[in-house]
Amino acid sequence: MNRNVLPLTLILILAACGAAAVNPTPSPQASSAREGVWPDEGPRTWAPRATETAITANDLRTRVYQIADDSMMGRRIGELGNLKTTEYIAAEFKRLGLKPGGDNGTYFQTLAYGVTGFDSAQARMSAGGAALVVKQEWLPLSPVSAQNAPTVYAGRWGDVNATLDPSVVRGKIAVFSAPTLPPAAAGGRAGGVRGGAGGFAAVSDARARAAGAVAVFVVSLDSVPATAMTTTFNTTRNGMRIEVGGGIGAAAITDAAAAKIFGAPVAGLAVGTTGRPVTASWAYDTRRSTYPAHNVIAILPGSDPARAGEYVLVGAHNDHVGVNPVVVEHDSLRAYNRVMKPQGANDRSATPPTAGQKQRIDSMIARARSIRAPRLDSIMNGADDDASGTAVLMEIAEQFAKERPARSIIFISHQGEEGGLMGSKWFVDHPTVPLKQIVAAINMDMLGKGRVTDVRFGGPNSVQSLGSRRIAPQFGEIIDSVNAISPRPMAIDKSWDVPANPLNRFCRSDQVNYVNNDIPTVYFSLGYSIDYHMQTDEPQYIDYEHGERLGQFVHQLMTAVANRVHRPLVVGQDTLYPSCR
Repeated sequence: MNRNVLPLTLILILAACGAAAVNPTPSPQASSAREGVWPDEGPRTWAPRATETAITANDLRTRVYQIADDSMMGRRIGELGNLKTTEYIAAEFKRLGLKPGGDNGTYFQTLAYGVTGFDSAQARMSAGGAALVVKQEWLPLSPVSAQNAPTVYAGRWGDVNATLDPSVVRGKIAVFSAPTLPPAAAGGRAGGVRGGAGGFAAVSDARARAAGAVAVFVVSLDSVPATAMTTTFNTTRNGMRIEVGGGIGAAAITDAAAAKIFGAPVAGLAVGTTGRPVTASWAYDTRRSTYPAHNVIAILPGSDPARAGEYVLVGAHNDHVGVNPVVVEHDSLRAYNRVMKPQGANDRSATPPTAGQKQRIDSMIARARSIRAPRLDSIMNGADDDASGTAVLMEIAEQFAKERPARSIIFISHQGEEGGLMGSKWFVDHPTVPLKQIVAAINMDMLGKGRVTDVRFGGPNSVQSLGSRRIAPQFGEIIDSVNAISPRPMAIDKSWDVPANPLNRFCRSDQVNYVNNDIPTVYFSLGYSIDYHMQTDEPQYIDYEHGERLGQFVHQLMTAVANRVHRPLVVGQDTLYPSCR
């Protein structure tokens, strides 16, 4: 689950622990005790064993303990642990006999993830033969190569109520005024210039590409701080190469640069006004991340020739957030979060514990010290987020591999969810099957912590469900009907699926990119816990029996959708719910 909150500091942990953390050495008698410190605690290690066709708790243990092992170093995109994880998933898909669904007959779909900067020495732009100064009058947003391309004023960026006439725009650089964005969009998660240049990169304007423009310029650069200008160039920061304007080349320019192009301020221009020809050339640094970033995709072909060309999709993300520079003491962090941060990193407690809270924290730490020595930790293992969902995905694949539903099944292990839903966005922008042929999509994120002590409305059969009725109410009805006749029905919690969208919940995982492409979508999760985006999110705290039950339910749901005569009917976005675009 993607987030945007600050990490907990070691100082805060030590302040909360107080004197209870002073004596780190447990007694010999306590050291030999076999009990765990926490009620939800399982074994620290689990020896891998052969998995079986059925979805089982022990199979989930075998998978999660490997994916979220310390050796994977938190599985951050572009790092070795993440690559090893995707290779493991691909090897399992191959072992199961599933058809590769990635690039060039492989299980991998490689994202354009790498150095995001441009080489300023190679960047050029001129209007009517007069040079425009890079980092002063313009910044690149995505690669452009244009020679004496005619220009045309195209109105306001993102104005979906206005159409662009192809006879006016085709073959030209379309120049837009900056968009009018609400504060939330203008200060979006992406940040930086390309997040973008006054906030516009978050707004898609496919009109320009559809009308045949060769590039888009947006007059938005005057609001960008000078310090942000240089970060566009020569940076070694890894990220996705952003495609602006529907995948065509783009730049942000100043009002002064626009005036040089048109010979007048854009504020007084009419749509369709032509300007001087522009020559422009720049490209991304060609370096990729040291380790490639992969979606892992497999397909089970359908058995019905009339429906095999349609797909039921199930996904979970394989990445997490790597190693935290903040080192914490494992049990002290859990004690602090149990009292102060029941939803982990989602809870931004700025006040110190009260005397009563501190006493509760100290008593838990004292008990931990009576059982085991302190353990310093910095690895963000991501057992719940989302090794748990990845393991359930693989278990569902293993069961389906022995079955033949009518429609095809597509299994996708998404990359880079933590960095901004990168893998799912890459897939919908570069689909390996026709998007219109995906009849439903199920995203699973954090399937490990649904105990009643972990989340509100938790319990052994709980599941949180979001989004199933947003564009296709019929899909939600199918879910409920499958659950009603299930031999082990789930207690479906829909309290998060409301227009208020608590914690921006629906917009923070990979289902967003499917619902934005008019695919009936549901997001299943067991919810946030004290270990969310914490160094304590480890395999020993996962409720594997709960994951088994939910995996079996998702398999039942997918089977029902795959075998239905008609696909769920899409009726359009429910206006009660805010868009995640």
